[in-house]
Amino acid sequence: MAAIKVLETNVLHASDVLYWLDGTTAETSTEMQRLPHEVQFNLSDKPRDVQIRQAPGKTALWRRPVADIVNGEATETDKTFVDAGSFTLAGTVQDQRGLYNPRTFSVTVGAGSVPIAGQALVLYPSPQGTRFGKAGGLIATLRFATADANDGNVVPWALLTAVVTIPAVGTQTYRAQADHRGDVLLPLHRLPPLPQGVDQYALELSVTALLSARADTPLNTDDLVAMNLESTSSAGSFANPIGFSVVPGEIQLIRSANKDHLAVQPS
Repeated sequence: MAAIKVLETNVLHASDVLYWLDGTTAETSTEMQRLPHEVQFNLSDKPRDVQIRQAPGKTALWRRPVADIVNGEATETDKTFVDAGSFTLAGTVQDQRGLYNPRTFSVTVGAGSVPIAGQALVLYPSPQGTRFGKAGGLIATLRFATADANDGNVVPWALLTAVVTIPAVGTQTYRAQADHRGDVLLPLHRLPPLPQGVDQYALELSVTALLSARADTPLNTDDLVAMNLESTSSAGSFANPIGFSVVPGEIQLIRSANKDHLAVQPS
């Protein structure tokens, strides 16, 4: 077999890796599953020399090299990781398939050493991208109690958090994000069957949202603030969180007392 002669080598070092995670798949980002396909960027802040490579569930970043291409085959010294410095990457990310809600982000990236740990950025499935399993879940339409928000009563992009108490085990936490219409589907995928002698689980539901949120403008869920929800049984009674019961396998439509939606108001 003829030997292959390497004439030159272009050495590139990744600056960082962004991991796009499904926020409904686990309680913590270290256990969340990556998105099964690529996302689309619209960047508002980035260095002019940054390069981007997309893959399902992750985005690799590197800076355009300033050194010349290595003549011949690169040595181990030539391959040594070079810290390109940190930089800000900001913009909007969206799923062209509409299976995940869009979001904004602003992160400082640029790994100083290897191995590169990468950075986790969480997205939440849209109602279109949500499927209920055997454990069931919750459905809600969020509306502000008064029409003093940017989009009237609609509560776009809010985040619902459900904490379920499992007797003799502890708690499980689930999250789901409303879409631009305030509609949200929250599956309870990890909910175990009821143990003997237990006919329901206690659940506490809370919400974070923004009065200034607009249906046509995605936001960063890190910027949301805690608000109150109206009771499902007592009209006019707002709290954070509210409580009710769930049964594995059932899909509950959650509404405030005497309303066709779940009412939200600032704390």
